[in-house]
Amino acid sequence: PRLAARWGAALNNEGGGPARLALLMAEALESRLARDSLRDLYNALELPLTPVLAEMEGRGVAIDAAAFQAFLSDVQHELDRLTADVHAAAGTTFNIRSAQQLGEVLFNTLKLPSPRKTRGGQASTSQQTLEKLAGRHSVVDSILQFRKLEKMRSTYLDPLPRLVDGQGRIHTTFNQKATATGRLSSSNPNLQNIPVRGPLGKRMRACFIAGPGRTLVSADYSQVELRVLAHMSQDAALLDAFRQGEDIHARTAALVYDLPADAVNPDQRRNAKTINFGLIYGMGAQKLGQELKISSAEAREFIARYFERLTGLKHFYEEVEATAKRQGYVTTLGGRRRLLPDILSANGQAFALARRQAINTVIQGSAADIIKLAMLAVAHDGELRRMDARLLLQVHDELLLEAPQDAAPEAGARVAALMAAVAPGGEALSVPLVVDWGVGHDWGAAH
Repeated sequence: PRLAARWGAALNNEGGGPARLALLMAEALESRLARDSLRDLYNALELPLTPVLAEMEGRGVAIDAAAFQAFLSDVQHELDRLTADVHAAAGTTFNIRSAQQLGEVLFNTLKLPSPRKTRGGQASTSQQTLEKLAGRHSVVDSILQFRKLEKMRSTYLDPLPRLVDGQGRIHTTFNQKATATGRLSSSNPNLQNIPVRGPLGKRMRACFIAGPGRTLVSADYSQVELRVLAHMSQDAALLDAFRQGEDIHARTAALVYDLPADAVNPDQRRNAKTINFGLIYGMGAQKLGQELKISSAEAREFIARYFERLTGLKHFYEEVEATAKRQGYVTTLGGRRRLLPDILSANGQAFALARRQAINTVIQGSAADIIKLAMLAVAHDGELRRMDARLLLQVHDELLLEAPQDAAPEAGARVAALMAAVAPGGEALSVPLVVDWGVGHDWGAAH
């Protein structure tokens, strides 16, 4: 309001109309960038990234229309089969997509226990509710599979082919300022949430292809957030594991369970992986207990043991919280700032959320700085330009390019080298940035 009043007064006194207003706004915002030490972030990262994103949006990515149609046909056939199975097992026909009708069948007809109700008093049929009931009746398992396939059909297989241009390519919009952590997002359509795991994800990505005479190149940071965590916390165990090229989850499991590394079993490694990634997102004991299928008390003990063994991490998390309380904000490696007005809140829930946001922003936001710097390095690299290798998509920690077939392997190696050399804030990480890359005619083969 104070700035608006000043601008209004200046316009009344000096005239100039919209042009004068734009100049006044630029001067005021420039001074705020300088005051908050954000000028370098804006001028060296976000501003030069804008034309790179515009070029990516303009290029789009090609799709295989026939592959999409065949996949859709198979999924629809499976949906029809699951519908028949559900109706037969339930002894009645109903609309599986209707939460009300599904709740009626599950909790009144089949008498399954209803864990909770919606705000309207109706028995919940949420994904979380059904997952808790998995194995109690064949209907529940079939419905879970139905929902997975229905999401694939309604979100990707049916709508995406309708969005292609005259060259058979889909164009997304990248949003630079939609997330608090600095991560890019994608919309209209969202191409950052294309499934990747399992046979369905692999087949979905195989529907995205290179243009004629070209090949796709995919380059993906390996565990970049955990590497950022190791660098920022300077935890000795994490630093050593990454520097030695060890399996970080097996190493963590060995520490937590007091075992030699070669004695860690798959379940223990999986538990360590869950907590390694979960703590980046500020996961608490209750959520960890749900993930590991143990009680909250056991989860609290697990977290306590984790921090006893990884003392550098414990100190780091405490320091992030203390800094946030002292400053009212946290900062990423690239200088990005997130305000946390609730970090001193007397409301326990508000404070806990602010604390999670602080940790999440420092780690994820720094990873966002790294991938954005990588995009600039790749987009402006003379060798890649000579090869005619062009950025198409950014998906979390992955970059997807398109290059001439004979130049694709060379382009992949060059992209990986550029990504590995990124130094956020002008400082190389204390552990190596490892990049996995591949090439292929389709995205599934390249990734």
